[in-house]
Amino acid sequence: MKEGNRRRALALTCALATFVAIVPAAESDAKQVASRSACPGQTNIHAPEQVQEQALRCLIDHVRSGGSSSNGALEQAAGRKAGDIFDCGFSHTACGRPFDGYAKQYGYTSGTSGWRLGENLAWGKRKRGSARNALKAWLNSPPHRATLLSGSFEHIGIGLKRGRFGGASKSAVWVLQIGCRGC
Repeated sequence: MKEGNRRRALALTCALATFVAIVPAAESDAKQVASRSACPGQTNIHAPEQVQEQALRCLIDHVRSGGSSSNGALEQAAGRKAGDIFDCGFSHTACGRPFDGYAKQYGYTSGTSGWRLGENLAWGKRKRGSARNALKAWLNSPPHRATLLSGSFEHIGIGLKRGRFGGASKSAVWVLQIGCRGC
């Protein structure tokens, strides 16, 4: 990537990186969220992490009208970022790693003339940590909503880590990495 393009991509990724603690969503946002039967497991905080991640993927697919596909590099990056957040605190640069460090490490940015990356983070305890509540919180926050619904992003990766976080047991940390290559 040329230096000028790299700087623009980095500036854009920094502007798109947002996070939120999970709070109740506005009622109007609830209408955009897929029904519980359409995306099974979206409220089941006791289901295996893989099931919960799939539920969030389904919810995102619904709200984006099928406008994204899962990407292995972003899946790995999001999973590692969730672990870093648990280990080092709630931050896009958890453990001192660059915001886009794992996406680069797992090859998302290689072999292309341009790329963009956005990231949404969320955490909540007990039922507030469900996939459904994470999506609702992102929809209720203008910067998260913009990242989530941007039509220029085509790939997603989702990471989830559950356990004791921020002094609260039964917590969940969600990471959504969303990007495009060759854009």
